[in-house]
Amino acid sequence: MIVNHIKDLIGNTPILKIDRAVTGLKNIDLYVKLETQNPFGSLKDRVAKALLDEVLDEAKAKNKTIVEASSGNTAKALSALCGVEDLSFKTITNRIKQPEVRMILQLIGADIEELPGVSECPDPNDPDDFTILASRLAQTEPDKYHYTDQYFNERNLQAHYETTGKEIVDDLGSVDFYFGFLGTCGSSMGIAQYLRDHNQDTQVWGVVTSEGHHVPGGRNINELWEVGFFRQDFYTGLIDGTSLHAVEGMVDLNRKCGVLCGPTAGLSYYAALKKLREVDDDYAGRDTPAKAVFLACDRVEPYTSYIKKLKPDLFQTATGPRVTVESQDAALVDASKQITVDELSDTLNDPALMIIDVRGNFAYKTGHISGSINILDEMFGQIIEQGEAFPKDRKIVVVCSIGNISRKFAAFLSSQGYDASSLKDGLKSWKRAKKPMEKSVQTQALNRTINREAA
Repeated sequence: MIVNHIKDLIGNTPILKIDRAVTGLKNIDLYVKLETQNPFGSLKDRVAKALLDEVLDEAKAKNKTIVEASSGNTAKALSALCGVEDLSFKTITNRIKQPEVRMILQLIGADIEELPGVSECPDPNDPDDFTILASRLAQTEPDKYHYTDQYFNERNLQAHYETTGKEIVDDLGSVDFYFGFLGTCGSSMGIAQYLRDHNQDTQVWGVVTSEGHHVPGGRNINELWEVGFFRQDFYTGLIDGTSLHAVEGMVDLNRKCGVLCGPTAGLSYYAALKKLREVDDDYAGRDTPAKAVFLACDRVEPYTSYIKKLKPDLFQTATGPRVTVESQDAALVDASKQITVDELSDTLNDPALMIIDVRGNFAYKTGHISGSINILDEMFGQIIEQGEAFPKDRKIVVVCSIGNISRKFAAFLSSQGYDASSLKDGLKSWKRAKKPMEKSVQTQALNRTINREAA
């Protein structure tokens, strides 16, 4: 097969039927659509093509730089397509958590502006949110930049309605279950709407991560309100799972099915089996098996460091598994010690107190508790997993945005024998209580500049 443009390879991906000997299902056939076969390795190739095609002629005529708020697959696909079209690409992101993704973006020429720790998810009410800053850049210099806006541009949804959903129906016909991993929610809603247009009884299950867990490219169950396309009443229901569920499901797909997909597919597979095994017997006696489908959203290679952090034993042969911050027992995290705003405020002058803020550097500079030190959560995890990193006579309080990530670190430190706790409800509770916070001089200057530009 010969093609004249790389974007001609986007879409028309195959669907793999998973052997029932693997799923254990008797009356339901489970299928996975291999979006890994797109040229840049993910379902976001479709979105990137749709977003760029919409403005391509104008962008080329005016030599505009394409701007997107993305920390992963959308940025990768847009950067590659812009390169082919001799356009510049810039991504503004809260934090690129996978070093492999950052290196790929650098390799293909993306201009990366990283604002670590502003938020884990787009927040339209936060003036410093990375999506707001990307939009503001294009508004301030409209002749120089175009913001494609994957979170709110309807072309995201339409791309999956017109291509991915249609391909599933063309290949499978009527579908009984669709399990969609929720990121921007464009793929799940676009695909599901097409499936329901052909079978109004199709059950659409949204797949999210559990509170306090992270799967690259997705949202946890408390973040969905921040996503532009999300409508809870659209879904039959939501199924959540942990980071470990995602990795374990991914490994099963990698090793038992030969699908070299990433952790989003792993969590979708976990969610699908969890639900389908509950209802399998309800479909006994039908003339044809029920059909369920999910996506292998992207490839495994960009996530090896993420996987190694969660399951180091997968990469070890001579040594046994060791407990990490992410793999520790959930019951220990739930039982970890928490300190209230008032309790912490009353002990700020204690010379034994050590406050460790694990948010990103940008968020820390924007506002932090006086006397706290900033260690990015990934680095902090690596430090404490290597052994005892601090004197045992220190009282350690770990702080994050809403108190969920800090509890993991407090639990892990406690298991090492430290007097460790996390700030209950995080910096959110500190701000709500109107407790004093410090800002860096650089951040104050930046805020003045932004305010001038906005005016």
